[in-house]
Amino acid sequence: MINIFNSPIEPSSLDEFADGKSAADEKQQIFDANRRKPKVTYNADGRKIVDGVIEQKVTSNALWSTAITRGVANEWREEATGTLNRARYDAQVFVHRYSTPLLIAANLSLIVMFLYICRVFPFS
Repeated sequence: MINIFNSPIEPSSLDEFADGKSAADEKQQIFDANRRKPKVTYNADGRKIVDGVIEQKVTSNALWSTAITRGVANEWREEATGTLNRARYDAQVFVHRYSTPLLIAANLSLIVMFLYICRVFPFS
C-alpha cells in the first residue's frame, strides 16, 4: 500500500488508527424502519392523489391565466430575440460585403492624416 507521500506503508501500522465500536454504536440504527411511504395514486383524468388527498387544487381560471401569460411572454421573447438576431445577421452581411472598400477608405484617411500631421502633404 502507498500512503500520502508515495512511500510504502506496512499494513500492520494501520491498526493503530482503527477504532473499535462501542456499545452505543451497535444499538444505533442507521435507517428508520418505521418510516411510512405515502400512497400515491392517479385518477383517470391524470390528477395525482397522495394519501387520498388531491395534491394540487388549481382552479381553471388560474390555469388559463398562466397559460395565456406564458404564451404572451414567449411571443415577446421570440420577437425580441428575432429582431436582435436579424440585426446581428445584417451586420455580418454588411461587413462581409463591404469590408474591402471600408478598409481601403479607412487606410487612405489614416495616410492623409499622417501626412497632414507630418506636414509632408500641403493643405491649403
